[in-house]
Amino acid sequence: MKVREVLEDWPPRKWAPDEAGGALMSEPGKLRLLWFSVPDADGWFRLTATDVRGASWSTYCRVPAHIVWNALENALTASLKQSLERAGDVELASPR
Repeated sequence: MKVREVLEDWPPRKWAPDEAGGALMSEPGKLRLLWFSVPDADGWFRLTATDVRGASWSTYCRVPAHIVWNALENALTASLKQSLERAGDVELASPR
């Protein structure tokens, strides 16, 4: 199973600038994954990515209940500094 199959609406379409600035000028899939948080009790976690200008953007995603966080965390970690399109193609390792 790939990241894009686990997280709904991958890559996320709604992003907010982390600094004052303009609108997102590129396709969300072209953003590069910079950072992600640990999910809260309801499964929500924050993603931060950068655009071609180096501006930082954030959004929230929810981990489905049937997914083991460690598998998704490993896939996202392997995708740091990669485009969200590429991150969506990363396979989640099966839990051991």
